[in-house]
Amino acid sequence: MTTEATTYDKKFNAQRGAQRTGLKPGEFEVFKTLDGRFGWRAMATDTDGQPPIQITEPEQATPPTSPKPGKRKAIIEQAQAGALPTAPDFSKPTHARFRAKLAKLVALAEAGDLEGLKAIEINPVSTSPKAMARYRDLAIIAIEARRGPS
Repeated sequence: MTTEATTYDKKFNAQRGAQRTGLKPGEFEVFKTLDGRFGWRAMATDTDGQPPIQITEPEQATPPTSPKPGKRKAIIEQAQAGALPTAPDFSKPTHARFRAKLAKLVALAEAGDLEGLKAIEINPVSTSPKAMARYRDLAIIAIEARRGPS
């Protein structure tokens, strides 16, 4: 029998993965890895019909040494260094009604108008306003970083 090397987010999915290979319940076991995911391994049965015997040890996943640096963290670090963020792309028709407000935000950010940026209210209820709010907040961080400690 083969053993599966894939891990799954849920125990049920690991069970389904084992069953897809033709194994029946009792012919495999599901285990939890160190990283919190689930895997399965096939078990051998004795020739005289004895209960299944475990044939392999669970592979121990090594915990990550440090978290991966993400795009968001890099963008925040750039803003903290004083670099203005790039404006979101509102070229799609979905964003048409928000283009004027974004243009105003970009103009205020490029002019370094901290008070003007803080005064604009954005209700982040959909993707366009959320993108504008992120841009505004990052621009405020960048402008404050440029001005230095107050």
